[in-house]
Amino acid sequence: MKTLQTLFIIILLGYTSSIFAQSEETKSTENFSKETVTKIIRIKGPNGEEKVIKKQEVITKKGKIKLNPGDEGKTNQSASYADEEVQVQKSQSSSDMDRYSKISDGKGYVMTFFKKSGNKTSKVRPLSNGFYIVNFGGNDNGIGHFDADKNFIVESYDANMDQVITTIYKSN
Repeated sequence: MKTLQTLFIIILLGYTSSIFAQSEETKSTENFSKETVTKIIRIKGPNGEEKVIKKQEVITKKGKIKLNPGDEGKTNQSASYADEEVQVQKSQSSSDMDRYSKISDGKGYVMTFFKKSGNKTSKVRPLSNGFYIVNFGGNDNGIGHFDADKNFIVESYDANMDQVITTIYKSN
């Protein structure tokens, strides 16, 4: 019995080592670099108000490595880089964005939305999956949720324009 067990272990080890010896490693032939550029612009108004605009760009560069066709079959081959492909992602935020404050009540929140046109107070009640129903009074309702930056995003339907309006409120 001991001989059978030893033979089984030897066969198992031999089989697994042959599988790993046959595997090939594939290396990526692309060269990536990522750069984030942030610009902060501060503008002072005539009455002393300061407006901050933050612009952020994420620049991704991709360059492919190409082997020289004349070096085929050689051990040490020379390589060259192809032209880079550049992608730019832009995002912009402003201190001029509408803001909110919230006070918890037993059923959800009472939120105040600060806008240039005037403040609005509403009842906010939780729905499923992190969404909230926002009631501004009467038939003026919307659906809201918090994003990763703690901004509150309200989406409401405007019957006059027949479209959904999205408003983003920054945390106060």
